[in-house]
Order: sequence, then structure tokens, then C-alpha cells
Amino acid sequence: MAGELRYLSNARLIDGSGGGVPDEPYALLIYGQRIKALAPQAQLPCPAGAEPMDLRGMTLMPGLIDCHDHLANLKGGMVARAAVPPSLAVIKTAKTFHNTLLGGFTAIRDAGGVDLGLKLAVEQGLIPGPRLKISVNILSQFGGHNDHTEPAGIESDFPRLPGMPDSICDGVDGCRRKVREMIRAGADWIKICTTGGVGTPTGGPLIRQFSLEEVQAMVDTAHAAGKPVMSHAYGGEGVKICLDAGVDSIEHGAALDDDLVEKMVRQGTWLVPTFTVLRKIVALGELSPCPVPAYMPRKARALLDQQAISFRKALDAGVKMAMGTDLGSFGHGQNAGELAYLVEAGMTPMQALVAATRMGAECMGFGDEVGVLRAGMLADLLVVDGDPLEDVRILQDRGRLRLIMKGGKAIKDTL
Repeated sequence: MAGELRYLSNARLIDGSGGGVPDEPYALLIYGQRIKALAPQAQLPCPAGAEPMDLRGMTLMPGLIDCHDHLANLKGGMVARAAVPPSLAVIKTAKTFHNTLLGGFTAIRDAGGVDLGLKLAVEQGLIPGPRLKISVNILSQFGGHNDHTEPAGIESDFPRLPGMPDSICDGVDGCRRKVREMIRAGADWIKICTTGGVGTPTGGPLIRQFSLEEVQAMVDTAHAAGKPVMSHAYGGEGVKICLDAGVDSIEHGAALDDDLVEKMVRQGTWLVPTFTVLRKIVALGELSPCPVPAYMPRKARALLDQQAISFRKALDAGVKMAMGTDLGSFGHGQNAGELAYLVEAGMTPMQALVAATRMGAECMGFGDEVGVLRAGMLADLLVVDGDPLEDVRILQDRGRLRLIMKGGKAIKDTL
């Protein structure tokens, strides 16, 4: 319960900052929602009245953060999803919130689909879930990446949560108005699409969408309201216009050339690589029958080699990176798998963990509250049976997540 004093001792500490791992065991004191003290075990004895928790042989670290997920996306094809009323979609999404939290993710930036009501339900303690920053719906040009009008003339992005605004806009005035509509609907981030994607029937992931003038209008409008902008953009001119317009975060960025990377470093633009989604789509292409349109695995495979090269360029150049999955209905709750892909692509295990803790918090705008374990921060943390620096894949094993806390409240406790 909030208000209790908890004392965690004998922990191997990964504090999220990216610094070295201390040789000596550490102790952490929690009062209510926040960390009251963190120090070597010998310097921080258990105070009277505190509940002791012995973490001997285990690792203490911040809760994980995914900067690109779609928690409201439901599994299944069009026929299955057409049978889901919006009210049932709300309940299914709430279940996904809890499942994601039990996977060790205490904060999520939702890149389209979650509405303000569900975010408020988490904040008011009505349902369990991670801390949320939401973009409501993804702004797309007519016929663009988030235009789900099928050849038969029907909209296939159902069910939408109640009150979800439409996302299609064109022209400077139309784009400006649509940004204001998303802000009115509760968006913390404005999400736009400046390239196609593997799920776009017409064109490909490197085909530019929106004009520079439209993107500038959206970015200016969002920034005037104090809202950052994230863009679905794989590479080429679609990324260039984002950087020219001052977009804050590039999502995917799987085909970045040297000039784009250099400009991202200079401007401090975030990159959220999202390896998971391409891997998931390629894997679906191996199934028979394939549950997604055949063009999706084909486009995803074509991007994989480019993504490996692009990521390494960005990493070596010092582009700011945060972990994101774009997982959505491809496997709700399996977000920790992205860490192994980051390591495979060239990050050290510590860099991957920092991308999923401190850097994720900074990217989302939570950097003064979570992402690092230190006095005064909210007590969002994990206790892991084992050492994720030896093998980050252990974070995919929920049995090894012995304690999950969000704001000092134990979501799971098997110590």
C-alpha cells in the first residue's frame, strides 16, 4: 500500500544511468510512491518499521519502457475484428495494459490507438497499466500509410475505441486543424506518417508522404501547444522533411543515409528503431497460409539488411536512441524481445538496457520521474532473478521477474 516503508537489500544494482555496476550489494528504501534512499548496503541499514525484502542473488533495475507500441490493436483479421463491439475493445485493451505491465514494462508511449479515457483510467487507479503517453490517432495523408480504406470502400481499422477521431488530412490548413483535433482529444505526442510502410498496399516504406509544408504546419502547431512530434519514417525524403521541419522522434528509420544520421545528431532528434515489428512480419510470412497480405513479409524482408546497416551508422554516430517495438497485435506483452535485437544489431547489453530505461524515459518526457533508480524518483522498478547484462533474454522470462513495482506499488511479488 502507498505510504508503507519498504527496504530492499543485498541487490545487484543496474540503476539505468549506464554507469558501471557496483561490486558491493546495494540497498533501496521506498516510502510511498518514491525512492527515499539508495546506497551501498553497508551505508543504508534497515530503518525501524520498514518491510524488509532480501534480494540476494537478484538484480535490481528500473522498470522497462517501450517508446513505440499500439496497445489497442486487436489480433485477428477483418472478420474477427468486425465481431468486436467498441465497448469490448475497451475491455480487451485494458487486459493488454495489465499483460504488458506484467512483462516488466512500467511505461509505454502508445503510437496510435489508445484514447484519453483509458489513459485516465490507469492514472485514476481504475485499471492496472503502465504509465502512458498517447498520440490518439496517426495523422496520414489521403491514401497514406494510416488510410485503411479497402478496395471495396470499407474502413478496415475497426474496432476503434469510442470517440477516436479520424486521422486523414491534406493541405496545410487541413493538417494544422487535424493536429489541434488530436490535442483536443488528449494527445501527448502528435504522430504523423511521412513515408509508407510494410503495411501500405500502394508504394513502399521509402515513398514520401505529406509535403514539407504540411509537415512544417503540423510540427509548428504541435510545438506551439507544447506537444512533441513523432513520425513513422523509414528513410529517404520522408525522413529529410521531418528533420527540416523539426520533428522530435523518427520511428523505424531503417534506411538512414550518412547525411540524415549527421543531421539527427546535430539536431538531437530521437531514433526509435523498432526491430521487432519487421521480424514478426517476416515470421508470419513463413506460415501457411500466411495470415497477412503477401506484400507485407516481402517488404519487411527487403528492409532487414538496410536496417542493420542504418542502425549501426546511427549508433556509431551517437544518435539518441530509445527502445520501441511497434509490437501491437503481433504479440502484446512480448516487448522485452526487442532488447535481444538491439544487442544483435550492435549495442552492448548495457546500452540496450539504458535505451529501455533512462533513454526511454527521456524520449517520452518522463526523465525527471522514472527511468533511473535514485532518491526522489518514482519507484518504478524490477527485481530480476539473474543478470540481464549476461543475457538480456532473461527479461523475456516472466518467471524471472520476481518483483514488479510501479509507483511503489507491487504489481507482482514472488520474492
